Amino acid sequence: MFGAALKPGGGTATKILMGVLVATWALNLITRGLLGGLFVMSNEAVAAGQFWRLITSSFASVGLFATLLNVLVLWLVGRAIESELGGWRFLALYVTAGLGATTMCFLLGPSWLVSASGAAFSIIGLLAANAIGKLKTHEDIRGDISLLVLLILYSLLVGFSSFGWLGMIGGALVGALVGVILAYAPRSNRTAIQVFGLLGVTLACLVAVVAKIALG
Repeated sequence: MFGAALKPGGGTATKILMGVLVATWALNLITRGLLGGLFVMSNEAVAAGQFWRLITSSFASVGLFATLLNVLVLWLVGRAIESELGGWRFLALYVTAGLGATTMCFLLGPSWLVSASGAAFSIIGLLAANAIGKLKTHEDIRGDISLLVLLILYSLLVGFSSFGWLGMIGGALVGALVGVILAYAPRSNRTAIQVFGLLGVTLACLVAVVAKIALG
């Protein structure tokens, strides 16, 4: 379902997103890390009230190699997913998956946790949602599952102490959940159900973050 062939003229939202990632990397370089310092996920900063980081982390790409890799993956798979979902659903999936990742980091990570991999967390959410779409249309998803598992295992092996794997798992889980909402919404009132479903996931993440802060 989400792996459909790219339609002519499609991929506008994907290209905009790619441009944003490149722009944030360039601006972060120009400001000598100031922009990245304001955008990336930081448990301590979120606990102090900087809730925007839960979202802006998905648009932060603070390393040249990471930026190029994220842009490449978006170019390879993002356009096809957007072609099937449409621009606003694609962007909503990207942002919500990233929010799920940062929520997981905040809930289960240590207070000192700072993660600069927000874009990668959102992208793994796109891949998880794509697997759900394929599952609905009875396509082979073994390759998708293998890729997701390899990415998470790689994150565990390379950056276990940095807890980046929490974001990978959170992004994959919430991406899959959003994929279910988008793929399995009944035809009657489909758009309304998808919108309320996405809002519900977003609200659940924010409530969980606020609850942890309130409970200390």
